[in-house]
Amino acid sequence: MNSNEVDWVVLAKAGDRGAMHELYERNRSRIYSLAYRYAGNVADAEDILQDTFIKAFQSLQKCQLNENSYFATWLYRIAVNCALDHFRRRRHESKVELSTKLAAAVGNEGAGTPESEYVRNESARLVRRGLERLTERKRMVVVLRHYQQLKIGEIAVALGCSQGSVKKQLFRALGQLKKELSASMGG
Repeated sequence: MNSNEVDWVVLAKAGDRGAMHELYERNRSRIYSLAYRYAGNVADAEDILQDTFIKAFQSLQKCQLNENSYFATWLYRIAVNCALDHFRRRRHESKVELSTKLAAAVGNEGAGTPESEYVRNESARLVRRGLERLTERKRMVVVLRHYQQLKIGEIAVALGCSQGSVKKQLFRALGQLKKELSASMGG
C-alpha cells in the first residue's frame, strides 16, 4: 500500500466515514468489474459490490493491514467470497447465466463488417457458454486472470490458496474451454 492508502485505512478503522467513502471510491470500479464479469448482470453485480463493502467495513477493525499489505488484494478476497456466496444462493433460485454483455468484453474492438461482427458475436457466445459450464472455482480463476488481469499471486491471495493451485485451476479451465470451443467449431 502506498502511504496515502495506509492513512485512509487507518482513518477508516477509526470510524471516519470520509475515509471509508474514499476507499470505496478508489476501489468501487475494480470490484464492480469483477462482480459483473462473474455474475453477468448489473443487478447481481451491484448486490455483490454492496455486500463486499459492507463486509469489508464491518471487518476492517480485525484486518491486520500494514504498509506491506494491499487493501485492494484484501478487498478482492472479500469480493470473491461474496461473488461465490451470491452464485450459490442464486443457483438455488434459478440457473445462473452470464449475460450477453460478457460477450462485449471478449471482443470490444468496435464495429466492423457484418461478417466480422457475426464471427465476434458467435465467438463470444461460445466463450460465454463455455464459461457457464465451468465450476465456480474455475470460472472465478478465469475471470480474475483474463478479465480482471490479476497476477497469479494476486489470485492466490484473493482465493486463499496456493499459486500452484491457481495455475492448475487455470490450466484445467482453459483446457476445458479450448476443448469445448474446438468441438463447437467443428475442429
